Amino acid sequence: MSPLGKAYIEKLYAALSKMPEQERLDAVREIESHIEEGISHGQREADILAKLGDPSKLAKAFRSEHFSHPGRKRTWGETFAMIGFYCTTGLLSVMIVPVLATIAYGFGFCTVLILLAGIIRSFGATWINMDLGPYYTVPTEWSMAFSLVVGGIVGGIAYISRKYLRKYLRFVSERYQDLLPADRK
Repeated sequence: MSPLGKAYIEKLYAALSKMPEQERLDAVREIESHIEEGISHGQREADILAKLGDPSKLAKAFRSEHFSHPGRKRTWGETFAMIGFYCTTGLLSVMIVPVLATIAYGFGFCTVLILLAGIIRSFGATWINMDLGPYYTVPTEWSMAFSLVVGGIVGGIAYISRKYLRKYLRFVSERYQDLLPADRK
């Protein structure tokens, strides 16, 4: 491999720094073998590197693939790295990901609190207020029904936000994975 190819591989390796070392090495080896295979089939190394594109974008594609595996157990560090990855994929992601995540998980937590408040107030806790306006307070015997309705609305908003957050993250991952070499797909 020429110095140009080695420099490309070094940039790719550096850009993959947020991935676990074994997966980082696997990605680099894969690209090295892709380059060597192309050269053995008569392609010029410069053409192969041009097709692969910018090493930092290729690294994002590998990181996207790494983070998008469903059902994988993640450490807290990997979770924060994944959040950082998706928030840095573009200006739109900087707005969409935090807003939808806050709505989804904040409203989900509030749903639980609303339902608990309805249960506790049903048993006579007068310190929990359920007002529909300045002049009307929900009667104690209607507390559970009221909390089910309000909790259902808030929970529905949380569910929809979470659903569309997952769709958006899947969409971003797929776009980045389109940057991977064709033999990888």
